Amino acid sequence: MEPGNIRSDLTITGTVSASGGVYHDVKVRGEGRVDGDVDCRTFTCMGRCEFYGSLKAETAKITGDAIVSQNMQAAKAKITGNLDIHGNAELQEVLLRGELRVDGHISGEELEIKGMLKAKGDCQAERFLATGSFTVGGLLNAGRVDVRLYGDSTAKEIGGDQICVRRGFGSGLGAMFQSLFSPSAGSLTAGTIEGDDIYLEYTKASVVRGNNVTIGPGCEIGLVEYKKTLQQDKDARVADSRKV
Repeated sequence: MEPGNIRSDLTITGTVSASGGVYHDVKVRGEGRVDGDVDCRTFTCMGRCEFYGSLKAETAKITGDAIVSQNMQAAKAKITGNLDIHGNAELQEVLLRGELRVDGHISGEELEIKGMLKAKGDCQAERFLATGSFTVGGLLNAGRVDVRLYGDSTAKEIGGDQICVRRGFGSGLGAMFQSLFSPSAGSLTAGTIEGDDIYLEYTKASVVRGNNVTIGPGCEIGLVEYKKTLQQDKDARVADSRKV
């Protein structure tokens, strides 16, 4: 973004329609509609805004509702409200406490999911950290996949260097609160899970492939293929296992 191309700030209060363009700050406090692509330094949404085009921002903070009809890019995004992206999402650092829905693919450096993620395509990241729930229609691929199950999550395929899936609560006080507020502690369902070091709990998968594989309690696995080690909990079910 060239400094000479930056317009004045765009602030939407009340019900406002605006045109796309290059802005410094875009703030939405009311209900707005923006026609055309938007390129801005910061995007803050405390109301509701629909973008009929693409959205590019260095930082985005969404506590209200935002809809992007095409692609969205952001270096940092904090979402405590709702964000719908009808194209692809390139969000480098994401903290999600609300709901994010992506019709295409989503990619970034670190995706921290404490709310709900729904992506119809692939999800690509260096680090994928989830204590909320997620649905990935394609491949979830990250160097590190760390999932704490508090609800049901699904992915067509999961790949990574280190993959760890655990129940959100263990024993003691946390388990007591979980039993009070959640009738089901949640599970992960995937077709194929493939990585170097894999630890799974309460996971249903057709195939698991890895170097060092641990199948923990509550798992239902069709086939495990491992190169070095395999450990299986007595409460896990594995139809077949092979050292390759």
